[in-house]
Amino acid sequence: MKNKILKILTDEGGKSFKELRIALGLSYKDNRKLDKVLRELWTERKIYYKKSQDKYNVKNDEEVIGTFKDTKNDYGFVENDEITVFIPGKFVLNALEGDSVKVILFPLREDDDPSRRAGKIVRVMQRNGSSIVGRIFIEKGKKKFIPDDIFPKYEYVIEDMDKYQEGDILLTKFIDFENRKITLKVIKEIGMASNAKLDPEIIGYKFNLNTEFPKKVLTEVEKLNYDEKEKTNRRKDISNRLVYTIDGIESKDLDDAIDVTKLKNGNYKLGVHIADVSHFVTKNSEIDIEAEERGTSVYLIDSVFPMLPQKLSNDLCSLNPNTLKYTLTCDMEINIKGEVIKSEIYESKIISKHRLSYEQVDKLYNGEDKLVNNDEKLTKSLLDAKELSELIRKIKIKNGMIDFVLPEAKLKLDENGEVIEIKNKFQSPSEKVIEDLMVVTNETVAKTLTCNELPGIFRVHPKPKLENLEKFNNLAKILGTFLPKSIEKIESNDLMNFLQKEENNENGDILKRYMIQSMEKAIYDYEDKGHYALGLTNYLHFTSPIRRYPDLVVHRLLKLFFLDKEFKKNQANKNEFIFSLKEIADNCSEKEKIAVSSERKIADIKKSRFMKSMIGSELIGKIISVVKFGFFVEFENFTQGLVHIDTMKDDEYLYDEVNFLISGAKNKKVYKLGEKVKVKIINVDIIKGLIDLEVK
Repeated sequence: MKNKILKILTDEGGKSFKELRIALGLSYKDNRKLDKVLRELWTERKIYYKKSQDKYNVKNDEEVIGTFKDTKNDYGFVENDEITVFIPGKFVLNALEGDSVKVILFPLREDDDPSRRAGKIVRVMQRNGSSIVGRIFIEKGKKKFIPDDIFPKYEYVIEDMDKYQEGDILLTKFIDFENRKITLKVIKEIGMASNAKLDPEIIGYKFNLNTEFPKKVLTEVEKLNYDEKEKTNRRKDISNRLVYTIDGIESKDLDDAIDVTKLKNGNYKLGVHIADVSHFVTKNSEIDIEAEERGTSVYLIDSVFPMLPQKLSNDLCSLNPNTLKYTLTCDMEINIKGEVIKSEIYESKIISKHRLSYEQVDKLYNGEDKLVNNDEKLTKSLLDAKELSELIRKIKIKNGMIDFVLPEAKLKLDENGEVIEIKNKFQSPSEKVIEDLMVVTNETVAKTLTCNELPGIFRVHPKPKLENLEKFNNLAKILGTFLPKSIEKIESNDLMNFLQKEENNENGDILKRYMIQSMEKAIYDYEDKGHYALGLTNYLHFTSPIRRYPDLVVHRLLKLFFLDKEFKKNQANKNEFIFSLKEIADNCSEKEKIAVSSERKIADIKKSRFMKSMIGSELIGKIISVVKFGFFVEFENFTQGLVHIDTMKDDEYLYDEVNFLISGAKNKKVYKLGEKVKVKIINVDIIKGLIDLEVK
């Protein structure tokens, strides 16, 4: 059938699912069979699905459409979800950063690595329509506009240059590219570079985050109301249960509540109640379209770009205390082995009895308080929750969960957006409890969908590549230790045992950091392929639908296929969801990457602002990364700087990739991973969030 499908698509062009079925002479009963074959062809990268046309097409492996990424050199790269193509300088054509381009791949020679292709750009399909943030500089008495995050190979021309002054931050849009000059139109004058309060807004523009909700979305939101008289046989009233939330003090989007009791048989009953966002955000509504586009909420230290408007995220959907709320509940009975022996998922009504903070519950767990909110039953439930959490975590680690506990910087800002404190952000006891209970819930829901052969969006974390583990093992040996097994036999629990063994190693944080880097990135997928770092066969995201779109989709699918018994009977309806779920999963994975990048970027910018006043200071730090152009040094306050190899004038220094070090050709001076070194801060680039150092 595969060959027949490929021939039809090659000879006749793109076809819909129904058109293919007819062309193949299949009946409606063959839908599942055809769907399976199409998914296999897609996995083999022989076809692709174009949602806008609802058609399947043959894929041409010698042609790639992707996004052009510029470099400070003459060459560049073209990237899409499947491949990164190297573009030599003479084949860049007239492509600019962010343009959508078509590339013809060069033929593979016998010894070439198929994952490292090269090619030439033959057409700019679409100019980058996104905004460009830049600043006005004065160079040799002349005003210039220089983009923040683009290598300025060309001259950037904007209208009315005289009306702007040095330091002005401008939001611009591409107009034209001719004679090596790029013409831009100023959309907005953002403000002055010295104003730290503008950092989140600038990040929003740089990463194309949706900073405001369209009027049609807000109009739709205003019409939503909480109908407490809703009549439905499917929604179970459990408002009499001792349900409570535990979140940060500043949190306003409370999307998960719990109740925990210990049963007479020694088992635990865990109830996890998640805001029923899907009750308000219906499929293909204006709110839903915007939420899918955003994919996730983005948290920029003290600012947030939410996935849903405030009326939904902080009011209607948020599980605020002493108010009737609609939820999806997952009740689980967990035995003393940490196994979920019984579970039930249903639509529910709850009333949260307590709005607790992590700090408040930590006082109980740390022995500072004996009673929480003067409520003995609540206190007992919290202690049972901690006991259950410890049991779950112990079993999960035994079964392969890798518990990465890596120091993380927590930034405290003043009213002007400036950093006034950087300290270590520890995961508190109560945060661990909530994490463990949410993980077991997500696993249970994933198993429910998979065991019932129902569609879903799953959280997938692939096994690390052997070459990455080899590199990590080599690093471990250099730091005086080694993995316990051969690379081919390493499982996730072996890596966790290794980390526990190296807990007191002075370079333990470096080992953890490089182990994380050796891992594959977790993504969303329409197939349940397991989560390596958690050691789980089944996993998805169910517990945060206010801030993550995949969770919202999972809620809809549960209601549609699992809770709606009439719809569940019609198995053929599943097929039409598969490819739309693939597209949603891909979009959410991409939006998550953007969110992570933007959150890291603002942290780097804030740290750079904090260190600006320390230019000229000498500090001692640890070398945490060695690269071909130098090495990164981390200080006690979790800021990092780069010693560029060009600043090391006392010798010609060479990069040794295998041994993670840089050494002098003549004096044999070595700078290696884990070594402490004295450096001087010579420059701070707030725009790029970079700190430049030199060795003293």
